[in-house]
Amino acid sequence: MSGLRSRLRFFYRELKRRRMFRVVIVYAIVGIGVLEGASNFGSALNFPEWTLTLVADLVLVGLPVALLVAWFFDITPSGLVRTDPASATGEDIPREPSADAVSRDALSRKSIAVLPFVDMSPEGDQEYFGDGIAEEIINALTRIEDLRVVARTSSFAFRGRDHPASTIGAELKVGTLLEGSVRKAGNQVRITAQLIDVAAGYHLWSERYDREMEDVFAIQDEVARAIVETLKVKLGDDVEAAIVRPGTEDLEAYNLYLKGRHHWSKRTAPELEKGIELFKQAIAIDETYALAWAGLADCYIILGWYRHLPSLEAYTKTVSAASSAVAIDDSMAEAHTSLAYARFMYGWDWEGAERGFRSAIERNPCYPVARHWYAEFLMSMGRFAEAIEQIDIARDLDPLSLTIGFGVGWAQYFVGRYEEAIEHYEKTLERDPDLVLAPWFLGPAFVQAGEYDRAIDVYQDWIPRVQRRAGLVALLAHAYAVSGRREDALETVARLERGRGQEPVSPDYLALVYTGLGDFDRAFEYLDEALAQRVWYLVFLKVDPAFAPLRADPRCDELLKEIGLDRTPGA
Repeated sequence: MSGLRSRLRFFYRELKRRRMFRVVIVYAIVGIGVLEGASNFGSALNFPEWTLTLVADLVLVGLPVALLVAWFFDITPSGLVRTDPASATGEDIPREPSADAVSRDALSRKSIAVLPFVDMSPEGDQEYFGDGIAEEIINALTRIEDLRVVARTSSFAFRGRDHPASTIGAELKVGTLLEGSVRKAGNQVRITAQLIDVAAGYHLWSERYDREMEDVFAIQDEVARAIVETLKVKLGDDVEAAIVRPGTEDLEAYNLYLKGRHHWSKRTAPELEKGIELFKQAIAIDETYALAWAGLADCYIILGWYRHLPSLEAYTKTVSAASSAVAIDDSMAEAHTSLAYARFMYGWDWEGAERGFRSAIERNPCYPVARHWYAEFLMSMGRFAEAIEQIDIARDLDPLSLTIGFGVGWAQYFVGRYEEAIEHYEKTLERDPDLVLAPWFLGPAFVQAGEYDRAIDVYQDWIPRVQRRAGLVALLAHAYAVSGRREDALETVARLERGRGQEPVSPDYLALVYTGLGDFDRAFEYLDEALAQRVWYLVFLKVDPAFAPLRADPRCDELLKEIGLDRTPGA
């Protein structure tokens, strides 16, 4: 009996999806109008009585024909298209919007999320290629005026998750979705793509491409143009210009670049090292490949941020790679962003960094990384209102990004809204409880909120789970110090100092512990060491509340002068 009910529910959903009830109602209204018109005309023109009977029979015969056509075809803005078959379970059915679905009034259709293209290749080894196709289309669409495009991080968060279009659209706040697949065998590639209206649940456009690999760039451009045309978005004055910019004509270099970005997106040290090697291989094939140079710069930036590279080395390598990218293609927002971030974090070139961030945003206002990193730049100088504005834009562009979610909380932390910061961090962690950034952000927020036990619990939980743990141990020692557990703090920091030869601990962490202990002389000794090493976290010395006890000391003014923060607005 339950199987019968399930089949009946499925059949009912299919009737709704294929708009059969609407067809019956519309057909009945039109049929009645035809019969009434035939009756009036027949009486006026003295047609025989059998004429009206014939019209009524034709109307009745036409109903099943209309239902048959409605079952197999759908009327869309692109014309009559065949309705996609539903799966046996009904899970793949584009549904009518439910009560909590995105309404057409709430979201413009001129907003889109490009989902990762599913790898359908025989070997199942082309995920990076499908990701690359989707990312190229995203990058192309972000250059289109009046079109809001959700960033890669948020769109790709739905990989492998079976959600209806209405749910994805509601979470990403978009009116349309692009989904597709790739199937690659030898030099042959099949790419399918379909554009879905979130609110109505039907396809606006779909296409399949069977081509040689050499045509992959043309396919990407064709898909992007079809989307723009379907959504009726203005392309700009030069409507014939290609909107996909592959950056290289060499397919081997292109494939190496896609693989490099695939590894870069995982953000771990081993994966970043793989990304560096692949980007270098792509550059060896085509040294004018600006995207590969930008990818190389991004790897060095993240390795430096995670302290796997010394700050000076990260700075030199990032500037070299990013400058090469800018020299090749000055229009790339990605390269300008990387160069600006290196000048900010490692070079302490404040004016040059701000010019760079503004240049990046001017070239692509929809690039969320530029907004996010510019927000951090503004935070470091105490320009909090501007910083919050930029991080909010970044979050709107990339609503599911975990790093941007933490960036929102970080802005609240620097402002002194610790409970709000904790709320943002915890909300972000709901999506990934194992996110390695968690203790570095959540612990300090608990400390400043006076919730010392919770901070200590966070550190003690995470220290066994990370490889480079000295920094977390230092944060634990700081929590001990400010919570009154002075002996625990002294014992922990002494252990760190003895073990610096085996496991390096950055001097700014040790300075933080001694700040918590009230030993400002030792704190400034380590801050001087950090200054000599150009440790990047010193850019936040002026605003981090953990270092607030030091800021009344004239030695802090000298440090800020060396960093260049003495000329920026006060916190």
